[in-house]
Amino acid sequence: MLPRIAWVITTPAEDCVNAATNPILASVQELLDSLDDETYRNVELSVRDHAVHGLGAEISVETELHLILLSKYMAAADGVSGAEVTGLKRLMDRHGLPEVAQRHLLEFDVSMVRPEHVAEVVQPRSSLAVYMLSGGTLLAALDGLSGAERSRVRAVGEQLGLSAELIEVVLAEACLTAAALLKGDEATIQLIRPLRHAIYRLV
Repeated sequence: MLPRIAWVITTPAEDCVNAATNPILASVQELLDSLDDETYRNVELSVRDHAVHGLGAEISVETELHLILLSKYMAAADGVSGAEVTGLKRLMDRHGLPEVAQRHLLEFDVSMVRPEHVAEVVQPRSSLAVYMLSGGTLLAALDGLSGAERSRVRAVGEQLGLSAELIEVVLAEACLTAAALLKGDEATIQLIRPLRHAIYRLV
């Protein structure tokens, strides 16, 4: 487990500059600064377990919070629906985020976010970039992917340096997973999981 001070020590100077102009980075940093140490440690454990289960590797609290905001940005291409808000809340509940943190994330204004901001949040052409795109697309797919949402996914995927073919695979898998989730079809969800892990490695 990384101590919270590591965020201060290991954050590159470039990221500090980007945080002033990138709404995703700025919002997450503001939230992290507001969490007490015990809450942070509890969230860190939940995020690590969730990532190992979903990605097959550990990720940081910061990265998962970026994913939550990216997911909202994807879903908001045609307005955030009730199903999408419920999906966000369930994700945040699984991470043990306190109510004040959940409100902060739910109130995040996506109107200032641009696809290029996402490329400042995660390294392009990486497994983590595919994971982030996949997670954001899945949330948007919970009420069906509109044309606007598909266009936004493609724009973000392009900024992340992913091929058009890989982006289409991510879109198709998100629709399949969303359908299984909505039906409560755990057997299908388990069958899809290895496919998701394989997609993350297609870079």
